[in-house]
Amino acid sequence: MPKITPHATARQADMFARHRHWLAYAEGLAQAALSRGGSPHPSVKVGAVLVDAKGREIASAVNRFARGVDRRRRERYRDGFKALWINCAEQLAFMAALRKRASLRDATLYVTLEPCAVCAGLMAEVGLKQVCVPVGSLRRYAKLKSKWKESIEIGRIKLAEAGIEIDAVDIKK
Repeated sequence: MPKITPHATARQADMFARHRHWLAYAEGLAQAALSRGGSPHPSVKVGAVLVDAKGREIASAVNRFARGVDRRRRERYRDGFKALWINCAEQLAFMAALRKRASLRDATLYVTLEPCAVCAGLMAEVGLKQVCVPVGSLRRYAKLKSKWKESIEIGRIKLAEAGIEIDAVDIKK
């Protein structure tokens, strides 16, 4: 099983500060009011930020309905159906980057929840270098269903096999 290792070395302090900055930014995007672009998901609000090798933001997104799809219809929030209507933050960040024609090679993705199996596969395809998540991100989403926990486990395996670093960052420092 791939292991996510928390950062520990003192010489990487600046890098950790950068990681915490981008993860806090992703969290702020996800938790923002719906009127300010926050996630409409009732319990699993995920934010993602793509950053290039020079530390500049490429794109960001939250898990939400696709553009033009009506998020106000109640039936789209029913248990078992939300995942069919709400797109992953990672996918939407990739789309925003593609609209800009930005290169994702060697980019880092900061995301508030570990990627699912589908998103991990996309990360391998676009050539990401690294994925950073908060330490204990799964515990933060208490209402996450077992099927999503299993998908995240498969995502970990895909990322590890594709050679993409998975870094768990302690965001409370």
